[in-house]
Amino acid sequence: MRNRLTRLIIALVAIHIFSSVLFAQADAQSGRPNDQQAERTAPVPDLSGFWTIQGREQIGPQGSNRPGDVPMTAWAEARYEAARPPFGEKQTFVDTTDPVQKYCDPPGVTRLYNYPWQFAVLQTPDMVYILFEFTRVWRSVAMDRDHPKDPDSTWLGDSIGGYEGETLVVDTIGFNDKTWLDNAGHPHSDALHLVERLRRVNHDTLEVDLTFDDSKAFTRSWGAKLQFKRSSSPMGETLCSMSEMEAFQKNVIKPTTTPPPRK
Repeated sequence: MRNRLTRLIIALVAIHIFSSVLFAQADAQSGRPNDQQAERTAPVPDLSGFWTIQGREQIGPQGSNRPGDVPMTAWAEARYEAARPPFGEKQTFVDTTDPVQKYCDPPGVTRLYNYPWQFAVLQTPDMVYILFEFTRVWRSVAMDRDHPKDPDSTWLGDSIGGYEGETLVVDTIGFNDKTWLDNAGHPHSDALHLVERLRRVNHDTLEVDLTFDDSKAFTRSWGAKLQFKRSSSPMGETLCSMSEMEAFQKNVIKPTTTPPPRK
């Protein structure tokens, strides 16, 4: 009996040593140090849920609604002056240049946060997805790679991410310059570098801290902070439809904006 117990202990010790060697070899072959192995098993903050904008906050320089807090370059100033947005201090539905209203183009990444519709965060080990109810747009955030050296210019850019404690940090470059930063028509260029920090303040509150760096459009980097509240309602179908836009323009906008004929 004593010999059998001794053999069992020896076998368990051998299995433990053999397993440790295998894991060390696997980490060596993959180029991952052991501390990174421990990092992968660290608790991941839970950002799940349906989130909707809290109040009527808008993204703007220094988090305010007032344009011009951060000086724009001449290029950006000209684009902003030419914009005819349906919201903000210059709002108009007459001959709008809003790319969403006019063409059903995808809204800009940060503009999506301004709409009174929901978004959800879906977390996996290698990829985080941010799913927006408005226009059914979804973003993918790669958690296992760096940015490509020469990314293509796209509507939503190239996003990579990582966790810093309880915060998901999303770093995005590679935008085109066809979208607006907000509903008021503030532009950005293809040089935009956006950093988003998503943190759950409490069970029902999600905070998104934004940092914009775009030397072609703004004379310095600037930031904004938004809070979202947890929603108990599932996301519905909220698509951008050109036929609906045209019907709205014909049946609502034109009758209310066309001056009556003079008698």
